[in-house]
Amino acid sequence: MTWTMKEFVELTGLSEHTLRYYEKEGLFKVDRLGNNRVFSEENKLWIESITHLKETGMTIADIKVFCDLGHIGDSTIAERLSLLINHRQAVIAQMQKLQEGLDFLDYKIHLYEGNIDQCFQEKKEGNNDAGK
Repeated sequence: MTWTMKEFVELTGLSEHTLRYYEKEGLFKVDRLGNNRVFSEENKLWIESITHLKETGMTIADIKVFCDLGHIGDSTIAERLSLLINHRQAVIAQMQKLQEGLDFLDYKIHLYEGNIDQCFQEKKEGNNDAGK
């Protein structure tokens, strides 16, 4: 199956600009029919991988390394695995920080909901202690 640029934009939810940028950066290769790009099932799989990596916070530079290694082939599996393991550890650390922040928010919400009248009274009196 193949798609035109317009169809691929609809399929992936990415803009033409983003797809052209990813192609220019060498993240994936697009076949051409004359001046028109023709996107393949392989392009779709690359875009899915790139999108997931980007959503986890991987930089474009690291995504490019991953893609370059992937384009080389199976001889780079160990390097790609190492890159993914290292990124996974960074994602877990970020998730832990986000969970700590969420726990803090839940605590403050619970605290304020229990003392909502007191919070409004303090605001009227001009005591807006952010640490409370």
